Amino acid sequence: MKMGDKIYPIFAILSRGSIYPFGQKIFLIIVTLFFTGWCGQGFAENVYLNILAVNGTEVAKEKQIHQFLPKELTAEDIVDAGGLDVDYDVSEGAYFVHGKVNLAPKETKTFKVLISDVWRMEQEDIENIRQQVDLSLKQLEDTEYFETGQIKKQSLLQRIDFLVQEQEKYADDIEKRIDSFRIYGPELKDIRNSATSIKYWRSKPPSLEEADIFYFIIELENTSDEKSQISKQRNYLPKEVKPEHFVDLQDFELRYDAAKGNSYLIKEEDLQPGETRRYSIGIIDVWNIKQTEIDNLKDRARYAYKFLEPTGYVENANYLMASIKKKLESIEESQALEKNINEHISVYRSNTKNFASAQKDVEALESLLEVVREDLKRSKVENVLQKIKGLQSVSDIAQNMLKKPEPSKAWTIIIVIVSFVGIYTLIHFSIWAMRSKNAPKEESTEEPKG
Repeated sequence: MKMGDKIYPIFAILSRGSIYPFGQKIFLIIVTLFFTGWCGQGFAENVYLNILAVNGTEVAKEKQIHQFLPKELTAEDIVDAGGLDVDYDVSEGAYFVHGKVNLAPKETKTFKVLISDVWRMEQEDIENIRQQVDLSLKQLEDTEYFETGQIKKQSLLQRIDFLVQEQEKYADDIEKRIDSFRIYGPELKDIRNSATSIKYWRSKPPSLEEADIFYFIIELENTSDEKSQISKQRNYLPKEVKPEHFVDLQDFELRYDAAKGNSYLIKEEDLQPGETRRYSIGIIDVWNIKQTEIDNLKDRARYAYKFLEPTGYVENANYLMASIKKKLESIEESQALEKNINEHISVYRSNTKNFASAQKDVEALESLLEVVREDLKRSKVENVLQKIKGLQSVSDIAQNMLKKPEPSKAWTIIIVIVSFVGIYTLIHFSIWAMRSKNAPKEESTEEPKG
């Protein structure tokens, strides 16, 4: 179907106006959305945002239109402003259309702003995420993480299926689909991040032999004394609980409420009048910060401090080390105490914030260490440059000493050198001649050997 073949009014999202003291309508702006340009699965490629300017008075009026567009829209999503100007409001964080309109008495004018339908999850994106889930699980084959990976895959696919169902449910109702998109949009991003995260796939709960087990008690009750009922009770779990953390689900189905960000258990049971059934669901204790993570943070802090201690940043380092020590010791002490499950979870959530704060302090220490290293590198470079500069000075001196003399000076130097060599040779030759002359006399005075 071509764009504009069918237009279906969907809903009015804004109306505003001013009124005479006598109650007579002067001016009214009504904004409605219309589907246009249908594509696959009943979703629109574009949406018309219709701005109706209405003059309800008996006199002509000139009014200023100023209408904000949905915040999800970027400049590229505004296909056609319908004759109005488009600007961006920094304070509101949204684009708006504006312009003047002259209205005759009782006149209505419509401005059609064509915008992209950005409130839908693309089928291609959904399929890409599914493929990434399959790929991530395949990479865990023959590893210790494969079994929990299968559980995680099932959970992610269930969450994807839920989002797809929600979108299809409101394919013909853009008002509800926009609300649904705003609620579940972050959920799709979280699923994608999990599907591509090595850390997510390679994490697993402690073994049953090592872990503590808490029991989540569920009671299903039929309060009616006259007729049987099928229980569809939702039993919400703490947000930290994931599918792989259950010991025994006892035929309960685990689902996820994206709006609340929590998983829940549900089981359809046919309960007789006045009947109550009680279930005890085992959950691995996941409300502890691992000691290995705490020790790793301590080691990073000590390593950085060792190099910062002899520097001018030692006072900064002392402050950060004291803060890190206090937070980590608080976590260790609180985790060593026995508590009921509710307090245990509460303390864990508080400890999580302390641990994140301690991590930031360690990162601040490591940033100081980077500054020290940069200063050290800079000082080494400066020393090298000074040496090079010194060598240049020596080079200048050498060049001056070995500078080519002028021709007259050159001949003077040559004559001096030749004269010196001649005189030295003459003296040496005279001494040798005198010694040679005296040699026969000495030989004649010797007695013959008999």
